[in-house]
Amino acid sequence: MRNPKDLKPEDRTSARAEETLIKAEVEIDKSGCFFLPPEILAQLGAGPGTRLRVVKENGQIRIEPNLQALRRLYLEPTSACNLACQTCIRHTWSEPLGSISRELVKKLATGLKSFPFLQSIMLAGFGEPLVHPDIAWIVKRLKAASSATIEITTNGTLLDEKLAQGLLEAGLDRLWVSFDGSSETSFNDIRRGANFNLVLCNVQRIRNLAAAMNKPFGLGISFVVIRENINELKNIEKLIEATGADRLLITNVLPYTEEMERQMICPLALTGETFTGSPGKPQISLPRLDINYLTQEPIFHLLRGYENLSLIDRPLSAPSRSCRFINEGMSFIRWDGQVAPCLALLHNHTTYLYGLERRIRGYLLGDLNSRSLADIWSSQEYHDFREKVYLFDYSPCHICGGCSYLEKNEEDCSGNTFPVCGGCLWAQSIIQCP
Repeated sequence: MRNPKDLKPEDRTSARAEETLIKAEVEIDKSGCFFLPPEILAQLGAGPGTRLRVVKENGQIRIEPNLQALRRLYLEPTSACNLACQTCIRHTWSEPLGSISRELVKKLATGLKSFPFLQSIMLAGFGEPLVHPDIAWIVKRLKAASSATIEITTNGTLLDEKLAQGLLEAGLDRLWVSFDGSSETSFNDIRRGANFNLVLCNVQRIRNLAAAMNKPFGLGISFVVIRENINELKNIEKLIEATGADRLLITNVLPYTEEMERQMICPLALTGETFTGSPGKPQISLPRLDINYLTQEPIFHLLRGYENLSLIDRPLSAPSRSCRFINEGMSFIRWDGQVAPCLALLHNHTTYLYGLERRIRGYLLGDLNSRSLADIWSSQEYHDFREKVYLFDYSPCHICGGCSYLEKNEEDCSGNTFPVCGGCLWAQSIIQCP
């Protein structure tokens, strides 16, 4: 086995990923109690007096993280953007554009000490973070105030050498770059105003700069898939190799027009049980298999026809009617200081589902200009909302669409009132974010 000190800089991200595996042995006393190691408690967001949920599902038992511990924070530096991408929901906006002030960042940074379990701060939102003139300063300020990793999601067009150097020196740990095409033609058509070769050059430069600085640095690719670019995934390995990315996140598009809804490639996955484990159905467990001309058709048949499919008892089905934003302890701060529980409720916007226009009203739980983040996070309203969304007792609007309730997120036929989450595509594992 190689000594970690002998690893090349570009290999260290993989080494760090391996270090996240924690195996621990615990001893159960006569009363049935056991103690978890501190590193596991930290991952769970648990301290003295914390109540955790234990879940038995699919033959496995898991301890779920503390809903009331903030573990990941999203900060929207700006709502402005330098592009007009085909897949972007910002086309439906009527909100004023703006950028976060230094004063608000300072206040946020000062308050981060109230969150001992904070693991990651993501600079992202519905704008382009690198448009903000103080983006490197924001990274530096937040890095100095917290031990959390600092990440940015960007379109990569503004990442010149000076900015790349500044971000790395400020303490940026990971960069996510949006590539909605693995070829120049497809990329330039979808990401209007961007240039594939320029973005690729910018990404390669920051990776090389990080290596020259001997700085551990992660690089991820975010890919929005639609009918128009689905075949681009056949060549995704070339893009991964060219960028040096260690992660690839693929998501469906959030449709803001009827035409964009027709571009989606997931209607059966949304309305049926294709990717959702179903009780009462036979459990099918696959071994590891080669994927070739002999196996591809049978495997496709199983994936398409059976919901409770697993690989050596590890379920392949994606969770549905479950909010990652809540379950993973996330919170979102808009550029103007407003705090929301999730990305879907950060801004007013319009989407489409089953040909119906859906007017989504943002749900804001407090203003960082007048209150601390700790005060907002610990408020009774926010606490109760997290508990409610965890239970997810909302009408299944994602498989219905037969009434006017779907047109807004104000109420549903189960008696829930604003904000209702039954039609949320994030909660159905249709949309995902870095």
